[in-house]
Amino acid sequence: MLPFVQAPAPVTTRRVGNDASGILEIPVRGGLTVDESNTISDLLAAEQSTLVAGAKLADAIAAEEGISITEAFQIIENTIAGRPLEPAADTIRLKNAERIAEVHRIFDRSSRLTAIATVTALIRHRLDRPNWSMADTTKQHRVLLDDIYALALDEQEAENMPAAPPTEDDLKKPPAEPRRQTKRTGTKSSGT
Repeated sequence: MLPFVQAPAPVTTRRVGNDASGILEIPVRGGLTVDESNTISDLLAAEQSTLVAGAKLADAIAAEEGISITEAFQIIENTIAGRPLEPAADTIRLKNAERIAEVHRIFDRSSRLTAIATVTALIRHRLDRPNWSMADTTKQHRVLLDDIYALALDEQEAENMPAAPPTEDDLKKPPAEPRRQTKRTGTKSSGT
């Protein structure tokens, strides 16, 4: 056990699934573990990066159309997102519709595989199924996959949350060496 100044939040559980899919109870930790993140990366390692696919096409369009790679990539992103384009960009989109559609398919496939890899990692680590495969995950009910993936997204979002607000006890503690800091900045603290 590490000598925490403040212990990690207690692990809770969340039920996922429904009567049709079956219901599982999965630990909620407030973030993904290093093992879980590594497993997701390992499961996705062989997949073509969506960024690479988009960048290759952007490079080709930029060379063909005499625009910057950034402009070409923006056209690809806006097309995939369904955002409207200016007339000149729309002309480029139409000329490259088939190639952009291929990149869109790569983005969609990547999103699906990320979800499957993430659910697989959580099942392996949180449900103690170390040999669980992505193929095993794809055989599960859609509701179960969606619910476990939603849990994973919540865990990832929790990792990015700001630290908890200070407790009343924290606020009563004097800040570390306040006078030395104020002297370095050239301001005077009250009472000195």
